[in-house]
Amino acid sequence: MLVRGRSRIGGWIWVCALFLSLFPTVGCNRDSYMRFFGYDRAALLKKFTPADDDALARQYVDLLRQGKLELVEERLDPSIKNQGIRDTLSGMYYIIPSGEPISIKTVDARIVRGKDSSSSGIILEYEFAPQIMSADGTTELRSGSFLLAQVLVRTESGVKTIAGLHVLPTSKSFEEMNEFTFVDKGLSQYLGLCLAAAVAALTLWTFIACIKTKMGKKKWLWLLLIVIGVLRLTVDWTSGQWSVSPLTILAPPVRAYCSLYGPWSIEVTIPLGAIAFLLWKSGRAPDVHVSQPLDGIPEAKEYL
Repeated sequence: MLVRGRSRIGGWIWVCALFLSLFPTVGCNRDSYMRFFGYDRAALLKKFTPADDDALARQYVDLLRQGKLELVEERLDPSIKNQGIRDTLSGMYYIIPSGEPISIKTVDARIVRGKDSSSSGIILEYEFAPQIMSADGTTELRSGSFLLAQVLVRTESGVKTIAGLHVLPTSKSFEEMNEFTFVDKGLSQYLGLCLAAAVAALTLWTFIACIKTKMGKKKWLWLLLIVIGVLRLTVDWTSGQWSVSPLTILAPPVRAYCSLYGPWSIEVTIPLGAIAFLLWKSGRAPDVHVSQPLDGIPEAKEYL
């Protein structure tokens, strides 16, 4: 009994270690990850990004970079115009890195379509070359920088307006900010990862136990139910934020995925099928095996 218990514990540890080791391998090269499934990130993002909305977003971020604030203000949606909008635009202008960017690319696009309108949330990444700065008679080489510009383009009755505009200077690219790494992560991320490893190990162990159990044709139904989970919990690996989707059915019950350039997410559901099988098996009568007598040894007889 002790040996069997140790073997089970060892199996759980091995499964958890395997699960944990896969994440850094997958996250280290997102291009390789996408190409494994036959996708090119830039081409795929371009395919699903409205070209006219993307062009409009780039045009008005460029106007903001050039300090043409009155032209930007003219195109803003009435819902975000107020008396302090000019000061807000001025504040954005002064935090934008100087000089011309060496590259501009779209790194994220989300489209929401309504009955008579649509909204496109587009994130643009501007990369700036290293600059030589002079201060106090000394020359300093400042490393390259990036600017992330998030633009919300609203289309209603054929008219396009800027319904949202945010800029963020950063020393890292959007993809580098969202890499799957264990550096600077907190309790929230590690809790999600450990929970995912535990659910994955439990599901795999139960699936194998079901295969080994003799139960006839209903085994196939149990195998299907074991890999189903309900009530989805999602943790954003970059920010550590959690979200809950109560009315969700997911198979398999654990999943990790990423957007093309954005953050990784880990989804975990309650392995309801696996739990149900373990409860059913624990209440099931054990199989009785009648051993046959060995050749050459007569069966035992009872004597009065």
